[in-house]
Formats: sequence, structure tokens, C-alpha cells
Amino acid sequence: MEIFRIKGVSPTRGSLAAILAVTLWATNAFAAEVALTRMNVLQLLFVQFGSAASALFIGRAAQRRRASGQAPGNTGKALVVGVVGLTGTIFLQYFAFASTPIVAASVISYAWPLLAAVAVMALTRSRQAVPGVVLGVVGFAGVALIVGDQAATSAGGSLLGYAAALGSAACMAFFTVAAGRVRASTVDMLVPATATGAVVAGVLLALGDATWPPLPAVALACYVGLGPMAAGYALWTSAMKNGTDRLALLGFATPLLSTALLVATGAPVTGPLLTGAALVLACGAGVLLDGHRRSRDTAAPGKS
Repeated sequence: MEIFRIKGVSPTRGSLAAILAVTLWATNAFAAEVALTRMNVLQLLFVQFGSAASALFIGRAAQRRRASGQAPGNTGKALVVGVVGLTGTIFLQYFAFASTPIVAASVISYAWPLLAAVAVMALTRSRQAVPGVVLGVVGFAGVALIVGDQAATSAGGSLLGYAAALGSAACMAFFTVAAGRVRASTVDMLVPATATGAVVAGVLLALGDATWPPLPAVALACYVGLGPMAAGYALWTSAMKNGTDRLALLGFATPLLSTALLVATGAPVTGPLLTGAALVLACGAGVLLDGHRRSRDTAAPGKS
């Protein structure tokens, strides 16, 4: 999970930044659910990506003034990783939010650690990754349980919506594996990605004839862009600057808190859905803990 390893931030400040990022991310699904009652998904995506792109562009400009003369990173790879990892994740996730029950969509789209474990196993072909793959199989049994249960109800949603949730998890897993291998700052990856999202959503929105939503809905969409997207990723980057992998484990608190918030605010749930969610969340946490253990063992003296 060495996504943002940059030196120079104290562990205390890093922990605080990670907690704030997770807190913002945990509100993402609930805020999206409320916003989607007042605007369509393309309107939400356009405002979200546009506000995030504006904030991140300002941040990048300030960052470049402070780091004048620094060699640029690999912008080509950064563009691909950012567009697939962020733009793809959010577009597919929000399509799932709009077309499937919110709790199911949230849990499945946050199953990215399970897919990342399978990807690591395929790339490294190491026996040390086998526990993560076993946990991944069990976790996807939980995904199947969720989809089967929700498909059997009158509000089960679209199968394409569940596919979109899994696709969102796949994009985030790709970002997790690939971002740390790109020689570019996180802001340089996210500015083109958010700008691309705003342009694509804007073009698709212009092809339709939907009435523009009321101001409170636009404000909520701006919060999603400025909070969970722009500030959340910026804070997470700051947290990772001390190079401490243990902080990455805090990221999995996001689906736990998100699901708890949705349930507490009245989202409909069933026994099988909660069972499947528990399997996905527990196995995802297990995957991250296993990866943390292997990273720690590798870094220990005498380990190869």
C-alpha cells in the first residue's frame, strides 16, 4: 500500500490527516444519496468534478510556485492512472449509486482491497499473497450474497448497476497498485483526472434536456467535490508523506463508517445484505492487514 510515500510529515500530523480524509470519504455515499433525490447523476458528476478540479488546480499552482525548478514527473502515466483510477472510479460508483440500493452499491464499490489482492497475486506469483487471495474469494462470496439478495427484492436495482459497482472497485484497485509506481505528485494525477470528469459529464449533460437543479442540491454536489474528492485525496496524500504503511490501514474505515451512516439514516437493509456486507468488509480489512504484515516483514532486518 505504498501509494504516497514522500518524506517530511510527522506521524501525529499524518494520523490526523488520514482520520480527516476517512471522515470525509465516509460521508460520500450518504451525500450522494441525498443529492440524487434532487438532481440526476450527470448533474451531480459535473458539479462534483468541476468543483474538485478548480480546487486542485489552485492547489497545484501553489505547489509549483513553492517547488520551482523541480523536475516534472511522468505526466503520460500519471494521466492514465488518474483518469482510470479517479475518473473511472467515481463515474462507475455514482452510476451504481443511482441505479442500485445505496448500501449494496457502497459496500461493493469499496471492495477494492479484494481485487487489489488478486492483482498482487497475479503480478508477484508469491505464496505470501495466497492468504489475500483466499480472503478475496470469501469476500466475493459476500458480494454474490448481496447481489442475489437485492435482486430478489422489488427495489433490487439494475444488474448493470452492480457491474458498475464492481467496475468502480476494479478502477480503485488499479489506482492502488499503479499510483505508487508513477513518478508524479498526486495533485498532478488528480487535476487532469477531475478536469476530464467535468468535461465528459458536461458533454453528456448538454446532450440531454434536464432542468437545472435547485441551489441547495448544487451546494451539496459542491461539497462532494470539494470535500470527499478534493480535500479527501489531498489530506490522504499529506498523511502518506511520512511513508508509514500503517496509516493506509485507516482507509478501510471508510466503508465501515459509510455503511454505518447509511444504516443509521434509514437506508433499507436485510439480513443477507448485512451478512454479505460483513463478509466483504471483514475480508477487505483482512487483506489490508495481511499486506501490512508482509510489508513489515520485508522491511525487517534479515528479511528478503
